[in-house]
Amino acid sequence: MNILVPVSWLREYLKTDVAAKTVASFLTASGPSVERIEKNGEDQVFDVEVTTNRPDAYSIYGMAREANAILVANGQKSQLIEPAGINQSLEPDTKNKLILDVSVDKKLCPRFTAIIIDNVKIGPSPALIKNRLEACGIRPINNIVDITNYIMLELGQPMHAFDYDKIKGSKMTLRESKEGESVRTLDGTNRKLPKGTIVIQDAEKLIDLCGIMGGENSAISTRTKRVILFAQSYDQIRVRKTTQVLAFRTDAAARFEKGIDLEGILKALKKSVALAKKNAGAKIASELIDIYAKPKLPIKITLSAQKLNNYLGIELPIEKAAKILTLLGFEVKTTAQNLTATPPSYRVADVELPEDLIEEVARVYGYHSLPSKLPSGEIPSSTGSILENVIAVKKALKFLGLTEIISYSIISKELLALTQIPEKDAVELSNPLSTEWQFMRPTIVPSLLQVVAQNQNLRSNLKLFEIAKTYLPAEASAKAGEKVTDGLPKQNLKVAFVLQNSSFEKIKGLVENLFEIIKREPKFEKFQGQNPLSENSQFAIIKCTNQTVGGVGVLKQSVADALGIEGSTFIAEIDLTTCYQLPATNSSYKSIPKFPPVIEDISAIFDEKQTASEIITEVKRAGEPLVKNIEIVDIFRGDKIGKGKKSVTLRLTYQEKDGTPKQEEVTRFRGIITGHLESYLKAQVRK
Repeated sequence: MNILVPVSWLREYLKTDVAAKTVASFLTASGPSVERIEKNGEDQVFDVEVTTNRPDAYSIYGMAREANAILVANGQKSQLIEPAGINQSLEPDTKNKLILDVSVDKKLCPRFTAIIIDNVKIGPSPALIKNRLEACGIRPINNIVDITNYIMLELGQPMHAFDYDKIKGSKMTLRESKEGESVRTLDGTNRKLPKGTIVIQDAEKLIDLCGIMGGENSAISTRTKRVILFAQSYDQIRVRKTTQVLAFRTDAAARFEKGIDLEGILKALKKSVALAKKNAGAKIASELIDIYAKPKLPIKITLSAQKLNNYLGIELPIEKAAKILTLLGFEVKTTAQNLTATPPSYRVADVELPEDLIEEVARVYGYHSLPSKLPSGEIPSSTGSILENVIAVKKALKFLGLTEIISYSIISKELLALTQIPEKDAVELSNPLSTEWQFMRPTIVPSLLQVVAQNQNLRSNLKLFEIAKTYLPAEASAKAGEKVTDGLPKQNLKVAFVLQNSSFEKIKGLVENLFEIIKREPKFEKFQGQNPLSENSQFAIIKCTNQTVGGVGVLKQSVADALGIEGSTFIAEIDLTTCYQLPATNSSYKSIPKFPPVIEDISAIFDEKQTASEIITEVKRAGEPLVKNIEIVDIFRGDKIGKGKKSVTLRLTYQEKDGTPKQEEVTRFRGIITGHLESYLKAQVRK
C-alpha cells in the first residue's frame, strides 16, 4: 500500500534539520520505501510504499515515529513530538447529558469507543486541514467529516461521524448482517450485503457498513447540530471478505483489514474531539463509551546475543541492539548475554519471535553495513523445481523463434463459450468486475487467439506461446476420477502455442522440440471425437506413457471467424504439471560422427489416412541401422495425386561410424525401404 506524506506535516512531529531527500534516503534504506518525491506548491510530498505487515506506518505520525528511530540510530539529530490533542479530557461540558444505547458483538469489534458532541456548527475546515487532505488525495467536505479523514491520515485510525438526530431511538447495535439485507452508502450506491458482514443498525434501519463506508441515512449535513464521533476496530478477516465480495474498497477498509492499534483508538477519539471543539465550536454532550472486549497483553520476547550475531554475521554489542529496539518503541531489558523486549501496542501483531527482533535490529543498523559472505559447507543436491524447468522451457522456446505473452487468467463468457466447456464446469468469480472478466480460464488457447486477433493487423505470422496455470473446479476434477482433498480448483500448469499462417508440420515439430526439452517421449494419435477449437481431421492428441497430456491441430474456421482471425492458424496445448509427474527419458550421449552422411529424398503416394508418425515409424524400422534421421519435407495433395491420396517426400540421412556410406549400401537400403512401404503401407513409390 502506498501513502502520501506531506513533508511539512511530517516535520510537525519529526523535529530535525536533516534535508527531506536525506530523510527519504534513510527511510528507503531501513524502513518504508520512498518511491518518489513530488512538489506540491512550496511543500514536498513523499510517495511511500508501506509493506502489508506494517500498518503502524500507514499514517503521518507512524512515518515520523519510524523516521525518528532510523535517524537517531544512524547518528542524526532528531526528536519525536507527540501529536497535540491525544490527551484531551473527555469529561462532559454539560449536565444535560445525551444518551446512546450501544450493543456490540465483541467477536466482530475488539474495541468500540464513541462520544456525542453538541453545539456543532457545520462549515468549511481551516485552510491547513483542507490543504493537507488535498495533498494526500482526499477531497475536503466539511469541518466534521474532514476531521475523521484527518485523524485517519495523521494517526492511522479510521473514524466515522453520525448525525445523532438521525439515529432512531438513540440506539446503535453492531452485529452481523442477515441474508438479503442492503444499505445505501455515502457514495449513493445501494449495496446488497453478503451474510456475515459487520453492520450497525439503529432502532429501525442499517446505518453503517462497518469498516468500509457509512450509511447515507445517517450522514452529516449542513443542518447537523449533534454528532456521534466514534473510533473502533473490527475483525480484519470479515472486513477483507466483504470488500472482496462487494468489489468495493476504501482507505478505511485498507487499514482495518491490516489491523488497528487497540491502544491508539482512544487517543484518536480524543484528538478528534479536540479538533471538533477548535474548528466547529463543539461541546462534549455525553459520557465516553468505551467497550473493550479483551485487551491484548504484551508479550516478552527473549533474544540471545549469540543468536543475534549468528544471524547478522557480525559481533554487535547487545547494548547496541537494545538501543535500536528502544528507539523503535520497545521496552527492553538486558543482561550480559540476552535481551528481553516487549513490543509496543502498535507492533504486537507484527513482532512475535526472536527472529522478528533480529530483523528490526538488522534493518535499522543497515543491511548495507552487514558483511557479504558466501555460504560455507557442502552444496545441497537438488533435482530441480518446476520453476527451474519452466525457465529452461521459456529460454528454449524463445530461441525457437516464439514470442512469450502474459495474458489475464480471467476470461469472458464469450471466450469460455468457444471452448464449449459448460459454465457449471468452469470456475466463475463471485464478484466479477465486468462481463469481460467473469471466469478463470480452463485453457490458455482462447487467450492466445484473442491476442492474435488484436495484433494481426501488425503482423500476419505471429508465433506466440504462454506458460500459465489453468483452472477447473474441484467438482469437475472429481467427475474425471481425480482425487480431491481440499475442495480448491484444480490448477495445472500448461504451455500453449499459436502459429499464424504456418503449417501442421511446423507446430508438431515445435511440440516435439518441447518434449525434448522436458525429457519426455511424446506419441501422437488421431483424435476420436469432436474438438471445439480444432478441425477433427487435423487434430492429434498427445500422449506420454499412455496418458493424454495435450493436443495439437489447426484452428476451426468457425472459431477463427468468431474472433476475426484471418488465414490458417495452428494451436497446441500441453499439460506440464502432468508431464512432470511422469517418468523422464534417460539422457544418452553419442560422439559426433567424424564422416559426412549421404542424404537423399524418397517420394511416395500414400493413403490420406496414413499418419506421418506411422510412415516415419515404418521407414525407421526398414532402414535400421543405416538410416539415422528421417524428415518429412513436403506433403502434396491434388487432383494429379488422386482423391483420398497424398504425396509425401521423405528426407533420409544415411550415416556410419567408420566412414561415409558407400553408394551400393545406400542403394540396397533404399530398395529395402521402398519395398517395405509398397508391401506394408500399399504406397506407390515415385521414381
